[in-house]
Amino acid sequence: MEKLFSSFLGSGLVVLTAAGFAEKEQPKHLFGLMNVDTHHSILRIPLTLALLYAGSKQAPLKNTRAVLTLVGVFYVTIGSVGCIDKKVGGILPSKLTNFDLMYHFTVGTSALWLGSRSGRMMK
Repeated sequence: MEKLFSSFLGSGLVVLTAAGFAEKEQPKHLFGLMNVDTHHSILRIPLTLALLYAGSKQAPLKNTRAVLTLVGVFYVTIGSVGCIDKKVGGILPSKLTNFDLMYHFTVGTSALWLGSRSGRMMK
């Protein structure tokens, strides 16, 4: 389950990252819903690479869970800060949308849950 989630999220971030660099108009919101500006895409690059590695067969399950935990903490933090300041301290000039906030909290808590699963659960 952890590797599947990592692969799926990593693949989705590839698309969102590419959209952030390709989209020309400002503000950059994919389908009017999600922030895809260049700054956000730059933040996504290391997360995307880590998730794609974590979802690969070469990555030990322990590493996959560690990556998911870190991604979860990052996403929940961005969602929390975004509730207070939609530009996240100026890092995201196009501002987070309400959809972005829901996405960050949903994905973040899911990643935290999967990352914190004990080794006794199904591998």
